[in-house]
Amino acid sequence: MNRLVLCVSIFGVASACVAETPLSVPTRAVPDERNVVKANGVDLQLLDSLLRVKSVSRDVERLEESVDVLKSWLQARGVHCVVERNEKGMPALYASTTPGKTHDYLFVSHIDVVPADDAMFTPRREGDWIFARGACDTKGNVAVIAQVLANLAGRCSVGAMIATDEECGKIGTATPRMMIERGYVPRRMVIVGDSAGEEPGQLFVAEKGHAALRLVAHGRGGHSSRPWALDNPISKLCEGYVKFAEAWAAESSATGTWRTVVSPTIIAAGDTSNVVPDDAIMTLSCRFTTVEDYVRLCACMRRTSGCELIAPDMPYCLPVVNRDNDPEINALFAGLGATIPGLRLGRMSAATDAAFYVRLGLPIVIFAVDGCEPHASGEKVSVSSMDSYVAAFTSFFEKMASKP
Repeated sequence: MNRLVLCVSIFGVASACVAETPLSVPTRAVPDERNVVKANGVDLQLLDSLLRVKSVSRDVERLEESVDVLKSWLQARGVHCVVERNEKGMPALYASTTPGKTHDYLFVSHIDVVPADDAMFTPRREGDWIFARGACDTKGNVAVIAQVLANLAGRCSVGAMIATDEECGKIGTATPRMMIERGYVPRRMVIVGDSAGEEPGQLFVAEKGHAALRLVAHGRGGHSSRPWALDNPISKLCEGYVKFAEAWAAESSATGTWRTVVSPTIIAAGDTSNVVPDDAIMTLSCRFTTVEDYVRLCACMRRTSGCELIAPDMPYCLPVVNRDNDPEINALFAGLGATIPGLRLGRMSAATDAAFYVRLGLPIVIFAVDGCEPHASGEKVSVSSMDSYVAAFTSFFEKMASKP
Protein backbone atom coordinates (compact mmCIF):
# COMPACT_ATOMS: atom_id res chain seq x y z
CA MET A 1 0.00 0.00 0.00
CA ASN A 2 1.52 3.35 -0.95
CA ARG A 3 1.68 6.29 1.45
CA LEU A 4 -1.18 8.30 -0.09
CA VAL A 5 -3.62 5.41 0.16
CA LEU A 6 -2.49 4.73 3.73
CA CYS A 7 -3.15 8.34 4.71
CA VAL A 8 -6.67 8.18 3.37
CA SER A 9 -7.38 4.87 5.03
CA ILE A 10 -6.25 6.17 8.41
CA PHE A 11 -7.95 9.56 8.40
CA GLY A 12 -10.81 9.43 5.96
CA VAL A 13 -12.60 12.75 5.53
CA ALA A 14 -12.72 15.56 8.12
CA SER A 15 -16.13 16.29 9.56
CA ALA A 16 -17.73 19.42 8.07
CA CYS A 17 -20.48 19.68 10.67
CA VAL A 18 -18.64 21.31 13.57
CA ALA A 19 -21.71 22.38 15.51
CA GLU A 20 -23.02 18.81 15.73
CA THR A 21 -19.86 17.49 17.47
CA PRO A 22 -19.60 19.31 20.82
CA LEU A 23 -16.53 18.94 23.00
CA SER A 24 -16.95 16.87 26.15
CA VAL A 25 -16.48 19.73 28.63
CA PRO A 26 -18.87 21.50 31.02
CA THR A 27 -21.12 23.91 29.14
CA ARG A 28 -20.18 27.53 29.84
CA ALA A 29 -20.81 29.11 26.44
CA VAL A 30 -23.69 28.26 24.12
CA PRO A 31 -22.77 28.27 20.43
CA ASP A 32 -24.83 30.55 18.20
CA GLU A 33 -25.65 28.64 15.00
CA ARG A 34 -25.76 31.94 13.09
CA ASN A 35 -22.10 32.53 13.89
CA VAL A 36 -20.76 29.15 12.81
CA VAL A 37 -18.56 29.72 9.76
CA LYS A 38 -18.59 27.12 7.02
CA ALA A 39 -14.81 27.37 6.84
CA ASN A 40 -12.55 24.67 5.52
CA GLY A 41 -11.81 22.27 8.36
CA VAL A 42 -8.32 21.11 9.27
CA ASP A 43 -6.49 19.29 6.49
CA LEU A 44 -5.87 15.78 7.82
CA GLN A 45 -3.45 15.02 4.99
CA LEU A 46 -1.25 17.87 6.25
CA LEU A 47 -1.50 16.63 9.83
CA ASP A 48 -0.63 13.10 8.73
CA SER A 49 2.46 14.34 6.89
CA LEU A 50 3.61 16.35 9.92
CA LEU A 51 3.06 13.48 12.36
CA ARG A 52 5.13 11.09 10.23
CA VAL A 53 8.22 13.28 10.48
CA LYS A 54 10.30 12.34 13.52
CA SER A 55 10.96 15.98 14.39
CA VAL A 56 12.57 15.42 17.78
CA SER A 57 14.11 18.54 19.31
CA ARG A 58 17.70 19.24 18.21
CA ASP A 59 17.44 16.94 15.18
CA VAL A 60 17.94 19.80 12.73
CA GLU A 61 17.53 17.64 9.61
CA ARG A 62 14.10 16.34 10.67
CA LEU A 63 13.05 19.77 11.91
CA GLU A 64 13.95 21.24 8.53
CA GLU A 65 11.84 18.50 6.92
CA SER A 66 8.83 19.43 9.08
CA VAL A 67 9.23 23.11 8.29
CA ASP A 68 9.46 22.31 4.56
CA VAL A 69 6.28 20.21 4.69
CA LEU A 70 4.38 23.01 6.41
CA LYS A 71 5.84 25.80 4.29
CA SER A 72 5.05 24.02 1.02
CA TRP A 73 1.46 23.39 2.08
CA LEU A 74 0.95 27.02 3.12
CA GLN A 75 2.55 28.58 0.06
CA ALA A 76 0.40 26.41 -2.22
CA ARG A 77 -2.60 28.13 -0.61
CA GLY A 78 -1.38 31.70 -0.94
CA VAL A 79 0.12 32.13 2.52
CA HIS A 80 3.34 34.16 2.75
CA CYS A 81 6.24 32.27 4.38
CA VAL A 82 9.75 33.11 5.58
CA VAL A 83 12.22 30.74 7.28
CA GLU A 84 14.80 32.20 9.67
CA ARG A 85 17.68 30.29 11.32
CA ASN A 86 19.70 31.04 14.42
CA GLU A 87 23.44 30.69 14.90
CA LYS A 88 23.06 26.95 15.56
CA GLY A 89 21.03 26.34 12.43
CA MET A 90 17.69 25.84 14.17
CA PRO A 91 14.89 26.98 11.80
CA ALA A 92 11.73 28.90 12.59
CA LEU A 93 8.86 29.55 10.18
CA TYR A 94 6.93 32.81 9.96
CA ALA A 95 3.73 32.52 7.93
CA SER A 96 1.15 35.27 7.38
CA THR A 97 -2.02 36.14 5.52
CA THR A 98 -0.33 39.22 4.01
CA PRO A 99 3.34 40.12 3.46
CA GLY A 100 5.49 41.62 6.22
CA LYS A 101 6.84 40.87 9.68
CA THR A 102 4.20 42.63 11.77
CA HIS A 103 0.50 41.77 11.88
CA ASP A 104 -2.38 42.50 14.24
CA TYR A 105 -2.52 38.97 15.65
CA LEU A 106 0.30 36.47 16.07
CA PHE A 107 -0.12 32.73 16.51
CA VAL A 108 2.80 31.02 18.26
CA SER A 109 3.32 27.26 18.30
CA HIS A 110 6.05 24.66 17.83
CA ILE A 111 6.67 21.70 15.57
CA ASP A 112 9.31 19.78 17.55
CA VAL A 113 8.39 16.81 19.74
CA VAL A 114 9.86 14.72 22.54
CA PRO A 115 11.41 11.33 21.67
CA ALA A 116 9.22 8.27 21.15
CA ASP A 117 9.32 4.79 19.67
CA ASP A 118 9.22 4.70 15.88
CA ALA A 119 5.73 3.21 15.99
CA MET A 120 4.36 6.45 17.43
CA PHE A 121 5.32 8.26 14.23
CA THR A 122 2.81 6.16 12.29
CA PRO A 123 -0.48 7.86 13.17
CA ARG A 124 -3.69 5.92 13.52
CA ARG A 125 -7.30 7.05 13.78
CA GLU A 126 -9.94 5.60 16.09
CA GLY A 127 -13.24 7.41 15.72
CA ASP A 128 -12.71 11.09 16.51
CA TRP A 129 -9.19 10.52 17.84
CA ILE A 130 -5.83 10.55 16.09
CA PHE A 131 -3.01 8.84 18.01
CA ALA A 132 0.65 9.76 17.42
CA ARG A 133 3.63 11.50 18.98
CA GLY A 134 3.00 15.23 18.70
CA ALA A 135 -0.74 14.81 18.03
CA CYS A 136 -1.76 17.21 20.79
CA ASP A 137 1.70 18.57 21.70
CA THR A 138 1.45 20.25 19.43
CA LYS A 139 1.09 19.44 15.73
CA GLY A 140 -2.70 19.36 16.03
CA ASN A 141 -2.58 23.03 17.00
CA VAL A 142 -0.11 23.74 14.18
CA ALA A 143 -2.52 22.15 11.69
CA VAL A 144 -5.32 24.36 13.02
CA ILE A 145 -3.19 27.50 12.67
CA ALA A 146 -2.13 26.54 9.15
CA GLN A 147 -5.72 26.01 8.05
CA VAL A 148 -6.83 29.33 9.54
CA LEU A 149 -4.07 31.15 7.62
CA ALA A 150 -5.07 29.34 4.43
CA ASN A 151 -8.73 30.25 4.94
CA LEU A 152 -7.76 33.93 5.36
CA ALA A 153 -4.93 34.19 2.80
CA GLY A 154 -4.78 37.64 1.25
CA ARG A 155 -7.07 39.23 3.85
CA CYS A 156 -7.16 40.03 7.56
CA SER A 157 -3.86 40.60 9.42
CA VAL A 158 -2.70 37.37 11.02
CA GLY A 159 0.79 35.87 11.35
CA ALA A 160 2.17 32.69 12.86
CA MET A 161 5.59 31.88 14.31
CA ILE A 162 6.33 28.15 14.36
CA ALA A 163 9.30 27.30 16.60
CA THR A 164 11.43 24.17 16.51
CA ASP A 165 13.00 24.03 19.99
CA GLU A 166 10.21 24.38 22.55
CA GLU A 167 10.67 20.87 23.96
CA CYS A 168 14.41 21.25 24.59
CA GLY A 169 14.22 24.23 26.92
CA LYS A 170 14.29 27.96 26.48
CA ILE A 171 17.97 28.76 26.89
CA GLY A 172 20.54 29.18 24.16
CA THR A 173 18.90 27.99 20.93
CA ALA A 174 15.45 29.51 21.53
CA THR A 175 13.96 30.35 18.14
CA PRO A 176 11.09 32.50 19.52
CA ARG A 177 13.61 34.91 21.05
CA MET A 178 15.41 35.08 17.71
CA MET A 179 12.20 35.87 15.84
CA ILE A 180 11.25 38.66 18.27
CA GLU A 181 14.71 40.19 17.95
CA ARG A 182 14.35 40.12 14.16
CA GLY A 183 11.07 42.02 14.28
CA TYR A 184 8.40 39.31 13.97
CA VAL A 185 5.99 40.75 16.54
CA PRO A 186 2.24 41.52 16.60
CA ARG A 187 0.44 44.82 17.10
CA ARG A 188 -2.52 43.60 19.16
CA MET A 189 -2.33 40.08 20.63
CA VAL A 190 -0.29 36.89 20.98
CA ILE A 191 -2.22 33.60 20.67
CA VAL A 192 -0.18 30.53 21.65
CA GLY A 193 -1.25 27.07 20.53
CA ASP A 194 0.06 24.34 22.83
CA SER A 195 -1.03 21.32 24.83
CA ALA A 196 -3.37 21.63 27.81
CA GLY A 197 -2.68 18.09 29.03
CA GLU A 198 -5.71 16.88 30.92
CA GLU A 199 -7.46 20.29 30.92
CA PRO A 200 -9.18 20.69 27.53
CA GLY A 201 -11.83 23.22 26.61
CA GLN A 202 -10.09 26.27 28.07
CA LEU A 203 -8.69 29.54 26.83
CA PHE A 204 -5.79 30.15 29.20
CA VAL A 205 -5.28 33.76 30.26
CA ALA A 206 -2.51 33.15 32.79
CA GLU A 207 0.53 30.89 32.91
CA LYS A 208 3.06 30.18 35.62
CA GLY A 209 6.69 31.14 35.22
CA HIS A 210 9.41 28.53 35.50
CA ALA A 211 12.93 28.45 36.89
CA ALA A 212 15.39 25.64 37.53
CA LEU A 213 17.05 25.95 40.95
CA ARG A 214 19.97 24.06 42.47
CA LEU A 215 20.33 23.46 46.19
CA VAL A 216 23.88 22.47 47.17
CA ALA A 217 25.02 20.90 50.45
CA HIS A 218 28.74 20.86 51.26
CA GLY A 219 30.22 18.36 53.71
CA ARG A 220 33.20 16.14 54.40
CA GLY A 221 33.26 12.77 52.70
CA GLY A 222 35.11 9.55 53.35
CA HIS A 223 34.64 5.85 53.99
CA SER A 224 31.00 4.98 54.66
CA SER A 225 31.95 2.68 57.59
CA ARG A 226 32.91 5.73 59.71
CA PRO A 227 29.87 8.06 59.53
CA TRP A 228 30.74 9.61 62.95
CA ALA A 229 33.90 11.06 61.43
CA LEU A 230 32.17 12.54 58.41
CA ASP A 231 29.79 15.38 57.54
CA ASN A 232 27.40 13.69 55.12
CA PRO A 233 26.13 16.26 52.56
CA ILE A 234 23.31 13.99 51.38
CA SER A 235 21.73 14.00 54.83
CA LYS A 236 22.23 17.77 55.06
CA LEU A 237 20.61 18.24 51.66
CA CYS A 238 17.53 16.17 52.49
CA GLU A 239 17.09 17.76 55.90
CA GLY A 240 17.59 21.21 54.44
CA TYR A 241 14.92 20.69 51.78
CA VAL A 242 12.40 19.45 54.38
CA LYS A 243 13.05 22.52 56.56
CA PHE A 244 12.51 24.81 53.58
CA ALA A 245 9.33 23.00 52.45
CA GLU A 246 7.77 23.34 55.91
CA ALA A 247 8.73 27.01 56.13
CA TRP A 248 7.40 27.83 52.66
CA ALA A 249 4.10 26.06 53.35
CA ALA A 250 3.66 28.29 56.41
CA GLU A 251 4.78 31.47 54.64
CA SER A 252 2.81 31.08 51.41
CA SER A 253 -0.81 32.07 51.88
CA ALA A 254 -2.06 30.76 48.50
CA THR A 255 -4.15 27.59 48.35
CA GLY A 256 -5.34 25.27 45.60
CA THR A 257 -3.36 24.64 42.44
CA TRP A 258 -2.79 28.28 41.46
CA ARG A 259 0.13 28.92 43.79
CA THR A 260 3.91 28.99 43.64
CA VAL A 261 5.35 25.50 44.04
CA VAL A 262 8.72 23.81 43.83
CA SER A 263 9.41 20.15 43.01
CA PRO A 264 12.70 18.25 43.44
CA THR A 265 13.55 16.61 40.13
CA ILE A 266 17.21 15.48 40.27
CA ILE A 267 19.60 14.53 43.09
CA ALA A 268 23.28 14.13 42.24
CA ALA A 269 25.81 12.91 44.82
CA GLY A 270 28.57 10.33 44.85
CA ASP A 271 29.35 7.51 42.48
CA THR A 272 30.50 4.66 44.74
CA SER A 273 28.36 2.73 47.21
CA ASN A 274 30.92 2.75 50.06
CA VAL A 275 32.08 6.36 49.77
CA VAL A 276 30.32 9.39 51.26
CA PRO A 277 30.78 12.33 48.84
CA ASP A 278 31.91 15.83 49.75
CA ASP A 279 28.95 17.54 48.01
CA ALA A 280 25.34 16.83 47.08
CA ILE A 281 23.15 18.74 44.65
CA MET A 282 19.37 18.82 44.28
CA THR A 283 17.76 20.30 41.17
CA LEU A 284 14.31 21.78 41.69
CA SER A 285 11.64 22.94 39.28
CA CYS A 286 10.00 26.13 40.52
CA ARG A 287 6.63 27.14 39.05
CA PHE A 288 5.64 30.61 40.21
CA THR A 289 2.58 32.80 39.71
CA THR A 290 4.40 36.13 40.13
CA VAL A 291 8.01 37.29 40.07
CA GLU A 292 7.51 38.59 43.63
CA ASP A 293 6.59 35.08 44.75
CA TYR A 294 9.69 33.69 43.08
CA VAL A 295 11.91 36.17 44.94
CA ARG A 296 10.19 35.32 48.25
CA LEU A 297 10.60 31.57 47.67
CA CYS A 298 14.33 31.91 46.96
CA ALA A 299 14.79 34.06 50.06
CA CYS A 300 12.95 31.47 52.15
CA MET A 301 15.12 28.65 50.79
CA ARG A 302 18.35 30.52 51.54
CA ARG A 303 17.16 31.40 55.03
CA THR A 304 15.87 28.01 56.16
CA SER A 305 17.65 25.20 54.29
CA GLY A 306 21.18 25.75 55.55
CA CYS A 307 22.38 24.96 52.02
CA GLU A 308 23.71 27.03 49.15
CA LEU A 309 21.08 28.08 46.60
CA ILE A 310 22.06 28.65 42.98
CA ALA A 311 19.23 30.48 41.26
CA PRO A 312 18.85 33.16 38.56
CA ASP A 313 17.98 36.64 39.79
CA MET A 314 15.48 36.95 36.93
CA PRO A 315 14.14 33.68 35.50
CA TYR A 316 14.19 33.25 31.73
CA CYS A 317 10.60 31.98 31.75
CA LEU A 318 8.35 34.71 33.15
CA PRO A 319 4.71 34.17 34.12
CA VAL A 320 1.91 35.35 31.84
CA VAL A 321 -0.26 37.82 33.72
CA ASN A 322 -2.90 39.76 31.76
CA ARG A 323 -4.78 42.78 33.04
CA ASP A 324 -8.31 42.21 34.31
CA ASN A 325 -11.10 42.55 31.74
CA ASP A 326 -8.70 43.09 28.87
CA PRO A 327 -10.88 44.09 25.89
CA GLU A 328 -8.82 42.10 23.37
CA ILE A 329 -9.11 38.93 25.45
CA ASN A 330 -12.81 39.50 26.11
CA ALA A 331 -13.45 39.89 22.38
CA LEU A 332 -11.52 36.73 21.53
CA PHE A 333 -13.23 34.70 24.24
CA ALA A 334 -16.67 35.84 23.08
CA GLY A 335 -15.78 35.16 19.47
CA LEU A 336 -14.45 31.66 20.06
CA GLY A 337 -17.23 30.85 22.53
CA ALA A 338 -19.83 31.58 19.86
CA THR A 339 -18.60 28.53 17.96
CA ILE A 340 -16.95 26.25 20.54
CA PRO A 341 -19.37 24.73 23.07
CA GLY A 342 -18.32 24.95 26.71
CA LEU A 343 -15.22 27.10 26.21
CA ARG A 344 -14.12 28.60 29.52
CA LEU A 345 -11.28 30.74 30.83
CA GLY A 346 -8.48 29.04 32.73
CA ARG A 347 -4.92 29.28 34.03
CA MET A 348 -2.03 27.00 33.03
CA SER A 349 0.51 25.58 35.49
CA ALA A 350 2.96 24.48 32.80
CA ALA A 351 5.09 26.82 30.69
CA THR A 352 4.93 27.50 26.95
CA ASP A 353 6.65 29.80 24.48
CA ALA A 354 4.24 32.49 25.67
CA ALA A 355 6.97 33.39 28.17
CA PHE A 356 9.08 34.98 25.43
CA TYR A 357 6.35 37.47 24.57
CA VAL A 358 5.62 38.76 28.09
CA ARG A 359 8.02 41.69 27.72
CA LEU A 360 6.06 43.01 24.71
CA GLY A 361 3.32 44.16 27.07
CA LEU A 362 0.52 42.76 24.87
CA PRO A 363 -2.36 40.49 25.88
CA ILE A 364 -1.37 36.82 25.63
CA VAL A 365 -3.66 33.78 25.61
CA ILE A 366 -3.03 30.07 25.15
CA PHE A 367 -5.46 27.74 23.36
CA ALA A 368 -5.29 23.97 23.03
CA VAL A 369 -7.25 21.61 20.83
CA ASP A 370 -8.89 18.77 22.71
CA GLY A 371 -6.30 16.06 23.33
CA CYS A 372 -4.61 14.20 26.13
CA GLU A 373 -1.53 12.30 27.29
CA PRO A 374 1.12 14.59 25.78
CA HIS A 375 4.63 13.07 26.02
CA ALA A 376 3.01 9.68 26.73
CA SER A 377 2.33 6.56 24.69
CA GLY A 378 -1.40 7.35 24.43
CA GLU A 379 -1.02 10.88 23.02
CA LYS A 380 -4.02 11.81 20.89
CA VAL A 381 -5.98 14.72 19.43
CA SER A 382 -9.65 15.22 18.54
CA VAL A 383 -10.58 15.83 14.90
CA SER A 384 -13.86 17.58 15.75
CA SER A 385 -12.04 19.86 18.18
CA MET A 386 -9.52 20.88 15.52
CA ASP A 387 -12.35 21.65 13.10
CA SER A 388 -14.13 23.70 15.77
CA TYR A 389 -11.07 25.85 16.41
CA VAL A 390 -10.52 26.39 12.68
CA ALA A 391 -14.09 27.63 12.28
CA ALA A 392 -13.94 29.74 15.45
CA PHE A 393 -10.66 31.51 14.65
CA THR A 394 -11.63 32.06 11.01
CA SER A 395 -14.90 33.66 12.07
CA PHE A 396 -13.25 35.82 14.73
CA PHE A 397 -10.57 37.26 12.45
CA GLU A 398 -13.05 37.94 9.66
CA LYS A 399 -15.30 39.86 12.03
CA MET A 400 -12.43 41.83 13.53
CA ALA A 401 -11.19 42.76 10.04
CA SER A 402 -14.66 43.99 9.04
CA LYS A 403 -14.93 46.41 11.99
CA PRO A 404 -14.22 50.07 11.19
